[in-house]
Amino acid sequence: MGSLDTDEDRVPVPDLVELAYGLYPGVEFFSAEYGPDDYCEWVEHSNGDPVPAPLAVYIQDSSRDHSPPVRGRDISSSRKPVALEQELRLQGALFDADRCVQQLICAGSIVAEWTDDQLYRLVSVLEDSFATDQNGLVNWCACVGHALPSESRLRLLRVLGFSNVRLRILDQAGVLNEIESLAASARHLGMRQVGVELYLGAQQASPSSKWLESFVQKVQPDRIRLVDSNDAAGRDPVRNLRDTCVQTLADMGYQHIGLDWFVRSSDLWWQARLARRLNWSLLGFTDMPRPDVIGVGPGAVSSIGDFYAQNACAWDEYQKLLSRGVIPTVRGLELESDDVLRREIMVSMLTASRIDITPIEDKWGIEFNQFFADELGYLKRFDKAGWISIKPQSIIVHARGRRELTELCRIFDRRGRLPRDQYAPSFA
Repeated sequence: MGSLDTDEDRVPVPDLVELAYGLYPGVEFFSAEYGPDDYCEWVEHSNGDPVPAPLAVYIQDSSRDHSPPVRGRDISSSRKPVALEQELRLQGALFDADRCVQQLICAGSIVAEWTDDQLYRLVSVLEDSFATDQNGLVNWCACVGHALPSESRLRLLRVLGFSNVRLRILDQAGVLNEIESLAASARHLGMRQVGVELYLGAQQASPSSKWLESFVQKVQPDRIRLVDSNDAAGRDPVRNLRDTCVQTLADMGYQHIGLDWFVRSSDLWWQARLARRLNWSLLGFTDMPRPDVIGVGPGAVSSIGDFYAQNACAWDEYQKLLSRGVIPTVRGLELESDDVLRREIMVSMLTASRIDITPIEDKWGIEFNQFFADELGYLKRFDKAGWISIKPQSIIVHARGRRELTELCRIFDRRGRLPRDQYAPSFA
């Protein structure tokens, strides 16, 4: 088993992992007792399921590099692509040939900074290592990050099979025309979806209602995510700005699917929600049945059934394990039944905006009101605030915002629970 990284080498949970309880329990509960052999056993167990879960792969290279600098060598161009290709081959060998990759997400550093040849090689290695479902290519997404891509890079991504692009917009000043041009180019190239993340409070030029209306009219994004910047989260001006943006998007025909994601009525997520088929994974909302998520890269987190694993965070440790021909897992967690139950309830709140009590009692053999007596006590405050409605056989969730839904999920978080007097609707 690979050695545990020091605190200095630890990195936060990857940006692509959904922090609002996409990962429960959190990475802080992972143990160094789990390593490559355990990961392989978990994959074998998943392969043996009568109806194996679909596969989702995300690839990221964002990790701090603490190795000594080498004169004349570009770490990005010489080490990172080769290491990620090695892990893709090792991962692909573990999964049965009939398990297709139905979703692929590449992080911004790869999409924006790698050369054309490196991107070609990465996708080729993925397709050589895994079965890929051609119908599943609609879920191949390039998350570009803060740097806006060139039209030639969009063209390459489309050639490689990517059909979705997500742009992260921190500063709205002076970028509207550029984003409008990029969105038009993406659609002309055959991209089926253009998504944007708009950060509130990150810059002086946060989106006003007028700017947002103009942005939507010109860019026509298929999905929009409002994000509170870390330094501004919780401030009253940002809360007010968020409320204004929510109303503007509703007036323009977008559906608030939850966690400050807004989609059109024709969107697959919204259609899946209406049909009670919307699911939740390590990567957030998905219209696929709950997938096994394979994280590739230093610090990447994987979710295989009821098991979690994390790769070594430091590049040297990550590469050392790969050079031995083993999966670079250095810590993980095997979920207890109570964890699985609580995760199921959180997923139901996020994807269906309700908790149906009778099905939970039948499946888990519990008396809901008795088993979750403490949680129901906490929830009464949120009922009074109008965030939820507690009924005899269900709990209906009215809240849609990220901060609100995170607070509601936290009530069922046994491992990270706060004292009862600290549970109160922060926006009430």
